[in-house]
Amino acid sequence: MFIKVFAVCALIIVVSAQSQYGQTHYQPYHQEEEHYGPAHYEYHYDVQDHHTGDFHGQQEVRQGDKTEGQYYLIDADGHKRTVTYHVDGKSGFIAEVHREPVKGYQAPQQASYH
Repeated sequence: MFIKVFAVCALIIVVSAQSQYGQTHYQPYHQEEEHYGPAHYEYHYDVQDHHTGDFHGQQEVRQGDKTEGQYYLIDADGHKRTVTYHVDGKSGFIAEVHREPVKGYQAPQQASYH
């Protein structure tokens, strides 16, 4: 009699464990979206190569949707071209170009190979 009671109890435990652990719990797929804060940066550079005559530079600052900057270069005709620009939200790229001659500027001479 003891063995029959033991067997029945064991069977109840096994069936109970199977029903508890054999169930599939549905978890809907959820991918966490990455959230980024507003962009903030600042940079500048300046190139002055007297050997090749390459003179140019740029500086820019961005805070959120607002960007302001300026770049310049020396054109082949000896004029300095400066472009000042800004972007504010959806207004688009707005630029102002200014040109002025550079006093004493001489374009580098190309080497002659005979």
